[in-house]
Amino acid sequence: MHLKTMGRVMAAAAFLSVMSGCAGEEPTNAGGDVGAQEAGAESQCVNRFDGINNCALGNAKVTPTEKGLNVTGLRSVKTDGIASRFSRATSWSQASEIKFGGTTGVWQMDARSGDQVVSTLRVAPGKEPNSAYITPSFSGAPGGSSYRMNVYRDGVLQGSSSNPAAQMLVFYNWRDFFRWLVAYADFFELDIIVWKNGQKPTAPDNVGACGWRLRTEGNTFTVKMDDGKEITGDTVEFIEQIEDGHYPYNGFTGIDSKLTAEGVNILGESFVPAAK
Repeated sequence: MHLKTMGRVMAAAAFLSVMSGCAGEEPTNAGGDVGAQEAGAESQCVNRFDGINNCALGNAKVTPTEKGLNVTGLRSVKTDGIASRFSRATSWSQASEIKFGGTTGVWQMDARSGDQVVSTLRVAPGKEPNSAYITPSFSGAPGGSSYRMNVYRDGVLQGSSSNPAAQMLVFYNWRDFFRWLVAYADFFELDIIVWKNGQKPTAPDNVGACGWRLRTEGNTFTVKMDDGKEITGDTVEFIEQIEDGHYPYNGFTGIDSKLTAEGVNILGESFVPAAK
């Protein structure tokens, strides 16, 4: 398998990379869906990055800057954020500076195919200091798909676990995650993931799956695997498990990023169009 990778995540305090690709039906044309999805936000739409329409969601305000886009008014993760819309794509990347400003920040990313949310990743503060609750959700099967978690450190696989649909996981010792974050968020249509060291964490029969990836740089986390063993890593990925009856997507058309935060600076964004 190989992965069309669109970006890497660097951090001041933490470095986060988010990736995903999905199973489901082929999306409809993005143009007609965008209006329905972003009704009320069109006055806050900006074409700052080539081929991408960025629209404010909820109470958010989007302002072009010399560096990119500034997003403010992020009071609720349920409603406030920025929507990225583009033509049918196989991969997407966004580089952002996120100022959570404390331990109450929440970040949720929704991957869309037309008007459907095909996969979600939610990151919220844990009860203990420097901990995070992370919940990946995949819509490829009724009731959601199970997923596999792979944990890496310096590009080397440390361990894997199988998890039921929408299971929340607790990550410890993730220092400063909810204060200030410089992140690259990636979404991709999964063929086969290949790490730069040649490892293949997903099986060939998992083509069409969704996958999210979180990465830290210069900062590690601890997580408990399904066998009870605790391991330390700097990268974690969540890969949907494809089963009989799943129907692979043929591209996707947008990403919604909603947050409770003091503000976001989007430094760059790009996508790779799907084949005709």
